[in-house]
Amino acid sequence: MLCAAGNASRRFSVEPMLFLKNTPINQILSMQEMIETIEDTLRELAAGRGFDLPRRRIHHPNRMIFGLLPGSVHGAMGAYLQTDLDREIHHETVILYSALTGEPLILYQNCSINEYRTGAAGGIGTKYLARADATRVAVFGSAAHAETQLKAASAVRNLTQARVFSPTVAHRQSFAEKLSQELNFPIAAAASAEEAVEDADIVITATDSRTPVFDGRRLKEGAHVTSVANGDKTRTRQEIDETTIHRANPIFVTSKETLCVNESDIFRAVRDRVTSWDRVHEISGLLLGTIRGRTDDRQITLFKLQGTGIMDVAIGLRAFEKVKDTALVQRL
Repeated sequence: MLCAAGNASRRFSVEPMLFLKNTPINQILSMQEMIETIEDTLRELAAGRGFDLPRRRIHHPNRMIFGLLPGSVHGAMGAYLQTDLDREIHHETVILYSALTGEPLILYQNCSINEYRTGAAGGIGTKYLARADATRVAVFGSAAHAETQLKAASAVRNLTQARVFSPTVAHRQSFAEKLSQELNFPIAAAASAEEAVEDADIVITATDSRTPVFDGRRLKEGAHVTSVANGDKTRTRQEIDETTIHRANPIFVTSKETLCVNESDIFRAVRDRVTSWDRVHEISGLLLGTIRGRTDDRQITLFKLQGTGIMDVAIGLRAFEKVKDTALVQRL
């Protein structure tokens, strides 16, 4: 059971550090467990019982990136660490320490924690902002983040169909075939962005695009949009257009601080007066009931989620509790 760092009933024993490599986190935790974990974590953060800092990146001359996302919750502290070279070289590490003893607990290497915690966070946006009767989804992107976003949406809504569009025909066809089998509802590869977004109740954008992937004028009334790409000052991303941002009200984000530090698309939209800060709220306020979400079925809602280290720590801790006494992990 998770508990706060100050709770004397919880003590992490001084044990050998654990190590887990190349085991996808969804083999340890279900999507529903991850959604519950992230929702709890965002509540803890809003209540002042969790801590995190905005993402920091070092950009090297050869385009290699080193990224750091620290966080602390429920007596565990740690960080998500990333190396990336144009996605041709990409490694992810999550390391956890006891906030009580300072001892290292576990190191995860390439266990897909980032993809699944981002998916779970997107699922929370869909859970609280999409219409209750939402059944049709448009997915832009066909890589890992698109997969986890669709899986999370299907965990919180009774979806009946999805269309996926990405630039490479083979990629979107493969995505459709794979996810149709896993999720047990029809998923089709769309021939165009227009076909994908037509009549969609939920629109998911999980790309690395520098230009909008669909025309916001085509969003149906009452749609909910989840957008993943944020970038930073040196890696600009703009997968949703200004029309979508202008039409969306309310707009929710994970962290306004991260939004501003990275100067991502919502920050730029406010700066350029496409929207205003009074429309933009942190989703933790929605979870605590201090901010209203969707108030009628005609609103277009937007969750522009930013990954935060506290999410990686929380998922890592939940998995740690499950694997710490098993043979799945190595003891260092």
